[in-house]
Amino acid sequence: MIALATVQLARGLDHDLNILTESLDSINESWQIVDWDDPSVDWSIFSIVVLRSTWDYYKRLDEFARWIDTTSQVTRLYNSAEIVHWNLNKQYLAQLIAAGIPVMSTTFINSSSDIDEAQLQHDIIIKPTVSAGSNNTARHRSQPVDARLHIEKILASGTSVLLQPYQPSIDVNGETSLVYLGGIFSHAFRKGPIFCGTEQVHNGAFIDEEISARIASSAELTLGNQVLAFLAQRFTDSPLYARIDMVTNTTGVPEIMEIELTEPSLYLHLDTDAPLRAANVLASAAAAARK
Repeated sequence: MIALATVQLARGLDHDLNILTESLDSINESWQIVDWDDPSVDWSIFSIVVLRSTWDYYKRLDEFARWIDTTSQVTRLYNSAEIVHWNLNKQYLAQLIAAGIPVMSTTFINSSSDIDEAQLQHDIIIKPTVSAGSNNTARHRSQPVDARLHIEKILASGTSVLLQPYQPSIDVNGETSLVYLGGIFSHAFRKGPIFCGTEQVHNGAFIDEEISARIASSAELTLGNQVLAFLAQRFTDSPLYARIDMVTNTTGVPEIMEIELTEPSLYLHLDTDAPLRAANVLASAAAAARK
């Protein structure tokens, strides 16, 4: 049986769950939706445990990290504990940069002494290095006082800060997300700009986004494949699923924003074949684990 790990907060908000379970039913693969923090669950009874929508992990990082380790000792976890631990903190972007992969201009702030006042004078995005669903993320349009207060608040919570210049091309083109299943490109979608205006709608788990299907460009696919190759070399096991978020800069070059390897929304409904594709990938992983 496959465990699809979620959390009470995500119930009714993870729209991939219903789509995925229907597809698993269609291929006669048994499944169960389980809250990751349910102490009554015996995780060893599952062939594999798939992190589907554990969307409160960033608030309970130590607890979640311990659960990742203990669960991976009694069953197969996807993605693996090795991959998830690496992906939980956005400082992994530094490794992509070091590997020569195009990444948005990014500054990491680990203490108040790292703050560059000149950067705060510009149009910037500030977010925690450990976060999900754009929580605690904000745009500061040449507002150095507010920007510094935001940084200090994040630092006080015990998390480092990621600072990026706001990319104006997002206002027109949005972001492109590439979904990979079993290491193979599945489909792409467009994420509309979140911080173009002044107000965001929060549903309790994440900021609502405008999502639509998109045909990825050859340059975007090339960058996505470059990232997948990096991950395959970096880890013992390649990711079973991956979502690569990117934006095309003002010179027309796609750059990485984030790599989602823990609990990404995959928007399976945007591609006709994606639900069955995802179900087959999970079923194959479960069959391999049972051998």
